[in-house]
Amino acid sequence: MGQVDATPLERALHGKHINVFVAGVVAALAGLPVDHLQTALTAVLGDKSDDVTRTNTASLKSGIAAAAGVDLDVRLDPPHPAPRWLLTGNQAVAMGTLRGGVRFVGCYPITPATDLVEWMSPQLQKLGGRLVMAEDELSSINMVLGGSFGGVPSMTVTSGPGLSLMIESIGLGIAAEVPAVIVDVMRGGPSTGIPSKTEQSDVNIAIYGGHGDAPRIVLAPTSVRDCMYTGEWAVYLAESLQTPVIVLSDMALGQANTVIDPKPERPQKLTRKTDLPDGAFKRYAIGTDPVSAMPLPGTPGGQWVGEGLTHNETGIPVGGAAAHLAQIKKRARKLEQFDPGEAWGSVTGDGDTAILAFGSSIGPAQEAARRLEAAGKPVRVVALRVLSPLPLKSLAHALDGASRIVVMEQNFGAQLYHHLLAFKAIPPTAESLARPGPLPFRPAEITAHLA
Repeated sequence: MGQVDATPLERALHGKHINVFVAGVVAALAGLPVDHLQTALTAVLGDKSDDVTRTNTASLKSGIAAAAGVDLDVRLDPPHPAPRWLLTGNQAVAMGTLRGGVRFVGCYPITPATDLVEWMSPQLQKLGGRLVMAEDELSSINMVLGGSFGGVPSMTVTSGPGLSLMIESIGLGIAAEVPAVIVDVMRGGPSTGIPSKTEQSDVNIAIYGGHGDAPRIVLAPTSVRDCMYTGEWAVYLAESLQTPVIVLSDMALGQANTVIDPKPERPQKLTRKTDLPDGAFKRYAIGTDPVSAMPLPGTPGGQWVGEGLTHNETGIPVGGAAAHLAQIKKRARKLEQFDPGEAWGSVTGDGDTAILAFGSSIGPAQEAARRLEAAGKPVRVVALRVLSPLPLKSLAHALDGASRIVVMEQNFGAQLYHHLLAFKAIPPTAESLARPGPLPFRPAEITAHLA
């Protein structure tokens, strides 16, 4: 295999434009048209000086020429011209939630989630919605609960430190049965951690964070493309089940650029139950359907209070054991009856060894599986989209026949692994491949572990 020595060029350019040189090498090896590369460089440079344009162009051409001496087959498949979207995971989540009907966003800036709402704000206004910049994360989640109580699908966007501040109000949303979508673009923690690097260490707080029995739905997009599907689905689930839904993305997924089909798959639309039942209205009625009517404000005979105190069927605060237990069971039944169907996740590949992963760890796992498949060692990858409540039957089917199960996640405490063990979703013999950020998993690291 040939090598490219960029050092002489770097010295000639006084350390400048070496990135353009390397881009030329890689693009040429991939088989990208030279005129496209020059067009892209011109667009990037914009109105820079003639000297800057000349030296960058020289560096690009040198890189293209150097690629000819490299014996490496990484050419892409021939292009197929077609309309496509180039977007990040954060943009995909924003687009998905807008398609799902979100028309109010209360948020507070936090890396690496800020660009999601920066992109979303003008699009939201075009649709007649509004985004409000709150004074802190606690205010933002309370604004969201207020907007949702008023009948408008609402969302907030944050990262780990912000989610920590929102926990009590997420409990209010669960107790009062008010829909809300909370997007957490995870980063390194704890505390301020590493704001600009990725990690998957918010699993525990997303699933279990809060006092009392406060079950909620937690979803995790399986790819940049899937961020759109999962974002839209989160809105439908929150609205139809009247509960907060947390979407666990991460920095590596949220800020990665990907080209996707402009007509991605969409989830089945679900809506809020607003029609008043026959007879006296009880907002928190105990009946055969744990999802009770949630009429819009101003509905005659349908007035109700979003009550965080333990309450009875009509919403009046009480302190008795019977009412307390009845409402806990009511909220639990909503999630027990939740059936994600085919949307629980996905399985790629086949083999006695199974890697179970979520979020940005799925891509490296699938690439490692492809390499192992080529080496005659087939591996299946189970990509989990629904983290809570766990889709136990679907997981059991996906893992059926696997003699070795490896749960892969980017956190030190093996949070997903222990969550799966607690619900007996994996056998005690299952392995944990867990390590913290800030560096993402690499396929070679995974293949080495499985060897």
